[in-house]
This record gives sequence, C-alpha cells and structure tokens, in this order.
Amino acid sequence: MVSRGSRIRWHMRVLRDLSRTRGRFRRTRDWLALFGVYALHTLAGALGMRTIRWRVALPADSPAVTIRLGSADFHALKEIYLDDAYGFAMPALAAVVARAGVVIDLGANIGLTVRLWSRHFAPRAIVAVEPDRANLALCARNAGSAAPADLLLFECFVGDAAGSAGIDRGLGTWAYRMDRTERVTRMEAIPVRTVPDILADAGVASSEIDLLKCDIEGGEAAVFRGGPAWLSRVRAVLAEVHDPYTAEALIADVRASGGQWEAAVSGSAVLLVRR
Repeated sequence: MVSRGSRIRWHMRVLRDLSRTRGRFRRTRDWLALFGVYALHTLAGALGMRTIRWRVALPADSPAVTIRLGSADFHALKEIYLDDAYGFAMPALAAVVARAGVVIDLGANIGLTVRLWSRHFAPRAIVAVEPDRANLALCARNAGSAAPADLLLFECFVGDAAGSAGIDRGLGTWAYRMDRTERVTRMEAIPVRTVPDILADAGVASSEIDLLKCDIEGGEAAVFRGGPAWLSRVRAVLAEVHDPYTAEALIADVRASGGQWEAAVSGSAVLLVRR
C-alpha cells in the first residue's frame, strides 16, 4: 500500500520535472497545458478511468499525440519526449544513420518512438512491432503524417522461436510482458514471431537495418542471445535491458555477431553502433 506521503512526493517530483521542460516548447501555452493534462491524468487514474483519450502537444514535433488519461501513456510520453531518455544516443545515431532507410521498432507501444525516428531520421520504412492491439492502434494514429509512407505494423511478441503466448498487463500499458503460462495463453493467445520472420513479412529481409530499437520488457535476452546472424545487417542497436539481463550481457551478445561495435550505456538503455 503506497502511503499518502509517498504519493505526494511522487506528484511533486513529476511537477518539478514538468516545470523544467519549458525550454523544450516553442509555445508557452503548450507547456502550460501539460500541467492541466497531468491533473486530468491523475484524476482519471484515481477514478479507475483509463480509456479517455486526450491530445497532448509535443516539444518541437507536431501534430499532437493521443494518450489515454489515467494509464501509463502520460509517463511514457514524459520519459521519451520530456526527460529525453534516448537523448544520449542521438548524436552517435545522427552521425551513423543520417537519413535512415529502414528502422525496426520492437516494442513500439503507442508510437512515440516511431514519431521520434521519423522526425530525426526520415526513414523510408519503419517496422513497428507491438503485442497489444489497443497500443498498436494508437501507434498507427500517433505516427500519423510524421511516419514514412511504409509504416508496417505487426501485432505480436518477439522471441527466439515462433509460437504463441499470453500477455501480462500487470505493470501498465507501457510494460506489457510475454507470459507463456498455459492458463494466460488460453485466455488471450498472441503470436510470437522471430526477427527474421518479421523482416521477411515486412519485405526487408535482405535490406540493411539502419536502426533496431528494442524495448520488450524482459524478452530482449531471447532476441539477442548468442549474437544471431541477422545482426550482421544492423548498423545500430538501441535497447532497454531488464533484470536479470544486463547491459554487459547485451553488449557481449551483439558483439558475438561479429564486427566492431562501440557501446554507450545510460541507465537501462544501451546503444551499440557498428563501426
């Protein structure tokens, strides 16, 4: 049970973080609107209402995106666009990727990172993979006109072998996990596909992958373990690691695929760039 004092401290930290983002917005009114959105988001969460959709302006990126109030969507937006969680990787990616051809986004959630890659790299194709149907629908909506002509959406998990699995939604909309227990899978069976299968169906099986982003809530170990052969066509990997998998293990697995890779780590995020 979270104490009232802990909740107050949490909200104060969020408000403090929001106050520091003023310089990221071109228009003061868009920045001020964030505080109103956060108030509505908090109220919706307290009332257990997590389906109300709301438009939120992003700093230096239009049009606005859609989130579900009371869900983890607001915090995903804050992490990616306001806290700049991937900012540490952007200079190195800009130097290597420039105008990307193909971007693979494993764990695309509601499309915020798809928007980020579109704005920074103008790729000709983005393959967005997300196991939850409602998240994927918002991903398509939020990508909008910012996405390339070839935005390819896949509703599935990513794993080291094809099959099916259930989905664990216990940690909220931004942290859905694969659950292979028979009871959960019977309730809601979601396909599990390998990266080569996804690339083949997307029509990029023989293409160079300029950026592969991976945030699949603990499934990354199975995807990268042993340095799979498809990594030989990837120029940059940006991945979130989750216990018990570590940044060191990910770096070792990617380097096992061959070639020279430079690595940088920021919190749970790891960037590897092929040289």
